[in-house]
Amino acid sequence: MSAATTTTTRPGPLPSLRMRVLRHVRGPLVWTWLLGTVFMMALANHFTQSAFDRALLDDAYAIASHLRADDDGKVALQLTDSELKAALFDQAEYVYYAVYRSDGSQLAGEPLPLLPWDESEPVSYRETLYNGQLVRAVALRSAVGEQQLSIVMMHTTRVRDSLIQHLFLYAAIPQLTLLVLLLWWLHHRIGQDMAPLAALQRSLSRRDAQDLAPIPPSAPATTREIEQLHQTTNALLARIADNVEAQREFAGNVAHEVRTPLAGIKALADYGLGHADPAVQQQQLQRISDSVARASHLVDQLLLLALSDEASAVHLAPVAAAEQVQQAVLRHWDAAS
Repeated sequence: MSAATTTTTRPGPLPSLRMRVLRHVRGPLVWTWLLGTVFMMALANHFTQSAFDRALLDDAYAIASHLRADDDGKVALQLTDSELKAALFDQAEYVYYAVYRSDGSQLAGEPLPLLPWDESEPVSYRETLYNGQLVRAVALRSAVGEQQLSIVMMHTTRVRDSLIQHLFLYAAIPQLTLLVLLLWWLHHRIGQDMAPLAALQRSLSRRDAQDLAPIPPSAPATTREIEQLHQTTNALLARIADNVEAQREFAGNVAHEVRTPLAGIKALADYGLGHADPAVQQQQLQRISDSVARASHLVDQLLLLALSDEASAVHLAPVAAAEQVQQAVLRHWDAAS
């Protein structure tokens, strides 16, 4: 027969109230920062993209404005190479252009890929790869004479991506710094608000079991709940002090009330042992029996006194004063004689 042994794992130390409150606050703050950063980056990307797209479209309009048709209806780009370089000059980016006829043949520019566009829109934007680089492209439909032409402009995105990264750094890092400062401030302020509670705990831990005096406020209460806890603790200590005082008084009453009948019983026994007359001994034994009965009745009354806090244990009834006086006299009769 084998005995099964069960091992109980003791839970680790519970977190402090300060850390628990911080844990509940820290999560929403971090998520708010993350969502705010994502929203800010989306907004910055949208407006940055719009600005660059507008510049790219302006370049396409500049090319379209210099497309001319001669008397024979032949369309040509009326820009020299130097004028074209000046119009499309960009110090940090590569700019490419191409002009296509409606049949797909190239009119001017570089042999850029004619990407699929939405023919229903006069302007279409798209991002693609060209010469191993990510470029932003725009296609502008324009009519010159009787011909429908498509102007394609492509622009690398290094400056745009660098601008978005700088916006992220200059916006997200200060927000993160503010978040850390806010968490530090909350940690400090929560600690200050919890100081009266910690002072109450230290005061109770240093107290002796006999010290039931009210706890003086070592620090002003910062919240209504801490003040109520302090008042409730002092009220509990006052009730315990009253209970202890009642127990001490009851113990004193027991010692005083029981000592007298025991002393009388001892005196009766000693008196009976000191006489050889059987009649005297019989009389003393009868008195001892009566004293024991009175002592037993006294013990019952003391037990009733101990239960006096419970209403169900107290039974009120009329008392015969003459009988009580007679019993009191008989209790002290032997001592008086």
